[in-house]
Amino acid sequence: MTDTQTFEELARAAARDGAAAECADEASALEERAAVVPSPRCEALLRAARGLRVAARLLAATVPGAAPRAQGFGRAGLKGALAAGHLALARGRPAQAELIGDAVHEAAPRIPAGLRLVGQALFAQGRYRPSVRAFRGAVAADPKDAYSRALHAEALWFAGECEVALAALGGLRKAGGPGAAVAAALEDAFRSGAIPRKLPCARWTAP
Repeated sequence: MTDTQTFEELARAAARDGAAAECADEASALEERAAVVPSPRCEALLRAARGLRVAARLLAATVPGAAPRAQGFGRAGLKGALAAGHLALARGRPAQAELIGDAVHEAAPRIPAGLRLVGQALFAQGRYRPSVRAFRGAVAADPKDAYSRALHAEALWFAGECEVALAALGGLRKAGGPGAAVAAALEDAFRSGAIPRKLPCARWTAP
């Protein structure tokens, strides 16, 4: 099963639980909040609302005619939005994934998954320095999240912060657990040259 098929199945399962309606419902709530706050907060809320509406459309397309169950933005909406974002990324639409990731972070700022998706989307666009900032935020939200920490180190490497990346992997390796093996493999790939310091699509300045 390809990444696209995997995320399609995850999105379909979430859509059956009413995720599309939850995303649309939360988008409406964000738009209402945007109407009563000044810039730049207003624009941030509207961007998040737009991201959730994109997620809702992607989810709805996986299960045409699914019964809507708008009950606010709960577990189904969160899972569905993340699945939709990763589906967009797998389909080669990183800008769309970035928009959805921003929306997830706005709706659920205490979990790292939204910023982690933003970081992955930025990385896929070759925007390594902004991806470092996104992954740093994900790690701050959950310092024990080994996945975010490994992605952060990888982004640091491609952003030219090689020594910092190696230090980050060293910290992840010392923490033990499943992340230690990932850190060791990444460090070996970095030091051996299996993963280059720069890719052809690299953009070294923030947008």
